[in-house]
Amino acid sequence: MVTTAKIMTKDAIKRLEIIYIVPSRYDDEGYVYQWRWGVVPSNSLAVLKGLTREMIAKNPFLDVAVNVTAYDECVEKIPIAKIAKLNRRRNTRVVVGMVGVQTGQFARAGDLALEFRRRGIDVVIGGFHVSGVLSLFEEPTPELLHLIERGVTLVQGEAETPGVLERLFQDCIDGTLKPIYTFPKTPDLTNAAIPAIDPEYLRHFAAPWGTIDTSRGCPYGCNFCTVINIQGRKMRCRAAESVLKMIRENYDKNIRSFFFTDDNFARSKIWSDVFDGLIEMRSQGKNIEFMMQVDTQSYKISGFVEKASAAGCRMAFIGMESVNPESLAAAGKSQNSVEEYRAMVQRWEDANVLVHVGYIIGFPTDSFDSVQRDVAFLRDHVAVHEASFFMLTPLPGSVDHKNMVLRGEKIDPDLNKYDSFHETFAHPKMPEGEWKRATLQAYANFYSVEGSVEILRRTPPQYYWYMFWNCIWYRYSGVFSLTHPMMTGFFRVKYRDRRRASLPKESVLAFAWRRFKEGLCEAKTYIRLFFEFREIWLQTRPKKAKQKSREQQIWQPLADLKKNWTTFQRQLAASSWSGRCEETLRDLRTLLASTAETLRRMGETAFVTSKSRARNFFAVADEIERHLSEIDHSPVTPTLLQRSQAFVRERLIARYDAVTSHYFRLYVKAAQCRANAFRKIKRGRIFSRDVLLIPYMAVVDAFLALRFGLAAIRQEK
Repeated sequence: MVTTAKIMTKDAIKRLEIIYIVPSRYDDEGYVYQWRWGVVPSNSLAVLKGLTREMIAKNPFLDVAVNVTAYDECVEKIPIAKIAKLNRRRNTRVVVGMVGVQTGQFARAGDLALEFRRRGIDVVIGGFHVSGVLSLFEEPTPELLHLIERGVTLVQGEAETPGVLERLFQDCIDGTLKPIYTFPKTPDLTNAAIPAIDPEYLRHFAAPWGTIDTSRGCPYGCNFCTVINIQGRKMRCRAAESVLKMIRENYDKNIRSFFFTDDNFARSKIWSDVFDGLIEMRSQGKNIEFMMQVDTQSYKISGFVEKASAAGCRMAFIGMESVNPESLAAAGKSQNSVEEYRAMVQRWEDANVLVHVGYIIGFPTDSFDSVQRDVAFLRDHVAVHEASFFMLTPLPGSVDHKNMVLRGEKIDPDLNKYDSFHETFAHPKMPEGEWKRATLQAYANFYSVEGSVEILRRTPPQYYWYMFWNCIWYRYSGVFSLTHPMMTGFFRVKYRDRRRASLPKESVLAFAWRRFKEGLCEAKTYIRLFFEFREIWLQTRPKKAKQKSREQQIWQPLADLKKNWTTFQRQLAASSWSGRCEETLRDLRTLLASTAETLRRMGETAFVTSKSRARNFFAVADEIERHLSEIDHSPVTPTLLQRSQAFVRERLIARYDAVTSHYFRLYVKAAQCRANAFRKIKRGRIFSRDVLLIPYMAVVDAFLALRFGLAAIRQEK
């Protein structure tokens, strides 16, 4: 039996405690995902806190005092017993509001709701899942009915319409909460309360930043999207001055970075006014930076890119979704054009704005092999700086979900899997398990050591460390912890008593053994990440202008090749797709032949006084000529282009870095010496020179590790 909330008369209630909770979700073993430090703060939590504080300021409940407290379960343990004790106080009523609950969080939200109901506490659940289901179906679905029958209240819609929160909480005070509240679908946001960002809350995050939605809705009609059916296709905007006021106030609280969570900021009617205000703030010395979400066509809006850059935009998140035209057509993404992708990215790059794309895997035309080819094209030809890969998921509230239900197609009933990182229906070309494997491989390929090196080489110097930490974050999430980067954090926290209700509670010993093994695995992951990114830093680290000039003067031919490598890399990748192999290979051959000739002249000139340096010049020239001979005696195919691509990247550019970078040269020398030592030890030659140099190699490793650690902490330019 479910215990109902305690019965009180209206006059008996003297205090209303509003507890807002952002629920997490369960991992595949049924434990709640929680982290010591999170990554993305909840904007829904900030919005509800802002609206509630505005309501409290109006004192709508006469002699009833109202207090609001908020928790984010991703980074905090919900004090269930403490909340229940609060509800037992005399003349006090507690209501728990589950905030911004998306489909992947609904299973956890439901379990929490029932736990609170068993303790006699009122519970209200809102968010995209409830609004999405109720907007497309005439009757509540089974998971909603299950909660309604146990006294949980559901809210559909947005809370910005004046008076709706007051009505909801007045019913709570009166003990007359209804099963469902339907708020207006598209309330006016012009004068709505701004999100309340709490600096204490942001301390739970690795890189604290403020979130704000300046507008809601999206004019496009993508089949997989829930926004258009929940928030509408007509753009509704806050007043630009209220947005700028919020940013100014938070800047004074030491919050300098922001995330505009609008589904499409480029279509917000106030974008120009917001940019102008930010440009003015920056001219006053306020070093404000932000990230925003925009569409692929936004770069064509007159002045948009330039103003965004001047206003402090360091990254644009763009819904690219696919590089396959058939997949884009299937998604209803008619506004995207693969032929324009490179020009789009280049436009943002020219303005010193990084490009982060959302990419969906699992369209009907996708297969394991095609996904890997497409990801290589995205990385090497389109050359974006960052990519988030999502598995196609029929989220309730989307056209895809409604059509699959109406057609009677089988979709997974476990809502906890609806996180864009699990298979939720049978894919026509990828058998069970292969679809997930394709997604994990996409992360492994894009954020490999080599991929991270390429990303950092094309990153503007002022954003080097920002992208460096992003690469660590994405490699850790998608490659090692196997969780989606948008839903992860650093240093996992687990509680034995916070497990899915349908799974048994583990014994103390079994849980302790599980955590011990997971702790060892996590420690190994962090150690591996440290050494991988030490190598990446050694190859890409920012160099002082004087040092960089001296190196390029000595190794100018390879410096030119390195400078132009990004262009050739994209040309090579594009050639594999377009069939223009001969033309591209001819251009590359000309460049390589010219480079070899110049290196030989430099080796022979009197300017070179060092014999060892002369030998290096000749050695590189010999390598180039051997590769040219291979080109001349092999049929022109995409495979030959790929070998040429690998030769330039792995031999020439690596050789340039090894010779010109003192630290990288030390690293390569130590690595070679270590490999030779291990080979000789296996052969029993324990007194060879390489084996005796093991202590020296250990000192070099320790020095480079310390140097890397200091550089990362100081974020050296």
